[in-house]
Amino acid sequence: MHNVRLDQIENTRQKSASDPSAAELKASFEGRWHADEGSVQFSGPVKFPKGEVTFEADFPPFLGGDGRAPTPLAYCFYGAMCCYGATFATQAAIAGVEIEDLRIRLNLSVDFRAALGLGEYPPLSKFEFDVEVKSPASDDEIQKVKKLADERCPAIWAMDNKVEYETRAIKA
Repeated sequence: MHNVRLDQIENTRQKSASDPSAAELKASFEGRWHADEGSVQFSGPVKFPKGEVTFEADFPPFLGGDGRAPTPLAYCFYGAMCCYGATFATQAAIAGVEIEDLRIRLNLSVDFRAALGLGEYPPLSKFEFDVEVKSPASDDEIQKVKKLADERCPAIWAMDNKVEYETRAIKA
């Protein structure tokens, strides 16, 4: 339904009822800082089931880059927007709500004063996700799908819950 393979989702749902690892996506990334002039600042491969692509990132000039590629945060924000949009479309399909077209926008701002050592300032504004859905479904049905997406989107969950992390630095 609208490019969501419900049979695969149902198969995963059934398998993961007895084997939690069936619903798990493991992620591992590696990248490299480029110290040479004239290059983007950072790049690395991103693998997926049917291929691989190289992501490149460069800070904008006001943060010491040259703006040759998206900022590192652009990938995070695009990922959050894509995750919410994909969750919305998937939850609609599972609920039997047809989508003819779905467009999503994310607006926010980043304050780099703390990163520049100018004091303690919250770096991120509110994330504003706007989803525009073309569908024969009623407004109530669309709002029910929105509620499911809000409850089930991993990106929204990560914004609502502290995600543990660990950092290490070693001299090569």
